[in-house]
Amino acid sequence: MTITNLPPSLIPTLPGEYYTAPEVFAQEQERVFEAMWFCAARASELARPGAFRTCQVGRESVLISRSRDGSVKAFLNICRHRGAKLCTEESGEVKRAFQCPYHAWTYGLDGKLVAAPNLTSMPDIDRTEYGLINVHVREWLGYVWVCLAENPPSFEADVIGDVVSRLGDVESIERYGIENLSVGRRIVYDVRANWKLIIENFMECYHCA
Repeated sequence: MTITNLPPSLIPTLPGEYYTAPEVFAQEQERVFEAMWFCAARASELARPGAFRTCQVGRESVLISRSRDGSVKAFLNICRHRGAKLCTEESGEVKRAFQCPYHAWTYGLDGKLVAAPNLTSMPDIDRTEYGLINVHVREWLGYVWVCLAENPPSFEADVIGDVVSRLGDVESIERYGIENLSVGRRIVYDVRANWKLIIENFMECYHCA
């Protein structure tokens, strides 16, 4: 049953199937999580070259790391050889490269293929063609944002513009020094519920402090 004609103060929830239907969830993965900018990590967690984090974005595992030139890089967390997961840990640090645990294909911090067993005996393999698959990435306000879309929406419009519309101009926001904050504690909840229920619960004004 769908209730209509509610007063403005009572924003209705969606019909039940939007929280349970697999086909709706699949569309959300494609059209929301895999198409929009996703806040994936704190930049302070990638303080040194070789530091990395992995995160799930839609249906893909994404590897985020700090390169030797100080920039943040993001890749699909899969080896280009047989598609094995490259990094199985949530976070960590490597010295020079990422090595696949399956067949030891090895990639530099910039994602380039640098070594593989018997690679010299495979002259038809062009190293430049078999680097890790890049994911669009931006660093702003001490956060790392990624987007899986081949042609991502404008970061300036969709992220910076949205923040500005709520909190004021960019210069005023940046004066807060949010990038200097540190993570004091991380609490992770594994909730058996559709993601929209979590968001709606968070946005419910009765729950505001």
